[in-house]
Amino acid sequence: MNVNPWAAPKAREIRRVLVSLDERIAQACDIAEDSGDPNMVTLHHTELNKLRAHVFLHGQRAGTYGIFYEYPHPVPGILESEENIPLPKVLESLALHFDA
Repeated sequence: MNVNPWAAPKAREIRRVLVSLDERIAQACDIAEDSGDPNMVTLHHTELNKLRAHVFLHGQRAGTYGIFYEYPHPVPGILESEENIPLPKVLESLALHFDA
């Protein structure tokens, strides 16, 4: 990962996701340029910049997250987003998305 998660100007819950990424996931993705929104972070694959995942808190139940996935090419029938998911599921989904 290209950024110290503790220093990221993000909400505590978003920093929690970043520090919880295991070594495989952290090596497979980087944090994209900051959007200025403390309640969202965009991660992109280290080699495929268009393979992204946006983790956000907006509109989610307390203690849960939403993820919006971006792919380099449109893939019919592939999940584009998940909402109200707990941290362990977020980490599992990010590992699958980035194939870590």
